[in-house]
Parts: sequence; C-alpha cells; structure tokens
Amino acid sequence: MLFRACGFESHHQYQFQLVKNMKTYVAEQNPEMTLPLIHTNGNSPQQLGLQYFEALKALQQFQDVFQEIDFHSRDYYPLGDEAWQKAREQRQAQWTNIESLRHYLDAHAGHCFESAR
Repeated sequence: MLFRACGFESHHQYQFQLVKNMKTYVAEQNPEMTLPLIHTNGNSPQQLGLQYFEALKALQQFQDVFQEIDFHSRDYYPLGDEAWQKAREQRQAQWTNIESLRHYLDAHAGHCFESAR
C-alpha cells in the first residue's frame, strides 16, 4: 500500500496530507492573495471552484477574441508620431491586467477544488 510506504496509517491520512500540502503550495505561490476559507457554513468548495473555473474559461474565450482584433499602426499614424507607441503601451497594459485576472481565477479555482478533497 502506497500510503503505508509513505509513512501514513491510512489512505485517508495520506489524502489529508496531500490536500494540506496543495493548499500550502497555493497559498505560498499567492502570498498576497486572500483565498476563501472553505467551511461548513460557507459555499460548497465544488460549486465555488466550478464558478471560478467557468469564469476562467470565459476569460480564455475573451482573450481569443481580443487577440483577433486587427490592431495596426495605420489606424493611429494620423494622430501623430507618438500615438502608435502610446496605443501599444496601453494595449500591453490591458494584456497585463488580463493575465493578472487569469492568475486570480486560477488560484481561486485550484484552492477551492483542492479544499473539496
């Protein structure tokens, strides 16, 4: 039995330690992020995790559509020499915001799913 080989008395004890380790890992990777405390009076971890996961999928669809926007300097040059550079910087800032949101959703979904174990 694997759990005995790893020094645990039961499979349940082994699983509990795995979940505890994953929660610790998620928290350590996101120290600035306040993750929900899953408890009996709160939301179901499965339902909450699924909601975050669905938001993550919707964000991916948005990214795919956003990427397809025909973003080209020809639409900016009449505004002056600096317009294209400024537009590119602003667009990059939006991509950074999207990646930040992705990180947030991913951390929350992972935390909830691991809490459900």
